[in-house]
Amino acid sequence: MKNIVFLDKSTFPKKVNFPKFKFKNKFKGYDFTERSQLISRIRKAHVIITNKIKLSGKDLSKAPNLELIAITATGTNIIDLEYCKKNNIFVCNLREYASTAVAEHVFALILNLTKKIKGLEKDIKKYIWQERKVFALLSHEIFELKGKTLGIIGKGSIGKKVAKIAKAFEMNVLCHSVRKNNHNKLSGFLKKLDILSIHCPLTKSTNNLINSKELNLLKKTAIIINTARGGIVNEDDLVKAIKNGTISGAGIDVTTKEPPNKNHPYYSILKHPNFIWTPHTAWASNETLQEAINQLIDNVNSFYSGKLKNIVK
Repeated sequence: MKNIVFLDKSTFPKKVNFPKFKFKNKFKGYDFTERSQLISRIRKAHVIITNKIKLSGKDLSKAPNLELIAITATGTNIIDLEYCKKNNIFVCNLREYASTAVAEHVFALILNLTKKIKGLEKDIKKYIWQERKVFALLSHEIFELKGKTLGIIGKGSIGKKVAKIAKAFEMNVLCHSVRKNNHNKLSGFLKKLDILSIHCPLTKSTNNLINSKELNLLKKTAIIINTARGGIVNEDDLVKAIKNGTISGAGIDVTTKEPPNKNHPYYSILKHPNFIWTPHTAWASNETLQEAINQLIDNVNSFYSGKLKNIVK
């Protein structure tokens, strides 16, 4: 009998079908787990399932039966992987499950920003169209994607999907890998872009990757899309860049802390016509939510059938 605990089950809506585990188990799912509740909930666990609940080595040392940590996402920065490696605890994650949903969201943001949908809607509400009297309200500059240069940081499945869609729009696509992060190469890369879309993991080398120095390398007409992780872009610097006109705008789906505090700097530009902020929902299509749970259960079932799948090295 394996004890399985899901620490933040409310990450997924109740409508998602939860397949069965194929081994004897005692399952307990919690909507959310506070730090003060963590140790008591993992103490007897053989399997911990988590989406965003951080697990340090100190936390994991209180779970002597632990055999597997199953992450319901791709990112692994919430887990002390060194501790797991030293203590023979396996960690698995999800792979290539949200590429379509995230890539579509990226282009929803890009199109909204380049076509100035938010600003134009705001002008309609102010009755500016009626004041101009002519048939078309040309109160914002609108751009085509054809011929524009899209820069993608990260060469994983999502980045590749974004590149594929971009080519259908007849865009020029440039890619930058963070595995061998060379600042000179990054600087040269950024100077060429009309749009920057970020699709790399949050690591020590990518934390604060895009700050004021990098933002100043972009064209004043450039926009940034971040659907990866909040810490990759310096949030204060991005707000200043938009307010000062250093760049044209941004589409953001992630923040360093989630949910963000009510005084998060992004709230100060929420009404800006060239800023769009969504609450980490780029991945959350109905299809992706179900695929994530299916893959999660398959990862755990495979582990206990002796066939390791999606194990983090």
